[in-house]
Amino acid sequence: MVENKDTNLWNRFRQGEEQALYTLYDQYYHLLLFLGLKICARSEPVKDCIQQVFLYLWEKKEGLGDVTNVRSYIITSFKRKLLLHLQQEKKDNGLLSLWLEQEPGSDTPSPEQLLLRQQLHTDAIKRIQDAIARLSPRQKELINLRFYEGRNYDEITDITGLTHRSVYNQLYEALKSLKQSLEQDLKSGNLNLRMLLLLLPL
Repeated sequence: MVENKDTNLWNRFRQGEEQALYTLYDQYYHLLLFLGLKICARSEPVKDCIQQVFLYLWEKKEGLGDVTNVRSYIITSFKRKLLLHLQQEKKDNGLLSLWLEQEPGSDTPSPEQLLLRQQLHTDAIKRIQDAIARLSPRQKELINLRFYEGRNYDEITDITGLTHRSVYNQLYEALKSLKQSLEQDLKSGNLNLRMLLLLLPL
């Protein structure tokens, strides 16, 4: 089993075996790169964040605990690192971007306007989380496996015991439900489904 192999590598690297960490790095590099490029089209920050995650794991190895699903843990750590990086990058360039968005001759956004935009973004994320919470446990599991962990349908059927048709139907219904719950936000442009899926794992 891959999970047992990963757990063994995880425990060995926690004990200070560098080669075990290198093996995990080689094993997950291309998957993380694939998932990262779905979030950010620029490969440089994606590759940097992959390296940073594994450096962080090595530096903190003595304080890390047992992990039941190494794959999910590594993917979660990477996506959080990448999202934090992109958020910081956006914050650093945010004011300039907002200025560039203004029509020629319009006023620079006031601090109050900037705060309002930030609040709208925060409110949209809260509505996404509320919509996700209303899904069934199975629907949340399938969205997590398909869109967060990047599992294909064969892997999902092996993990869940469902048929391909059942996986497809339940994923379809879950996304349909989310779109309906967030219809006004999607129409207004306050958020999109990519933002929704980036909030996973559930």
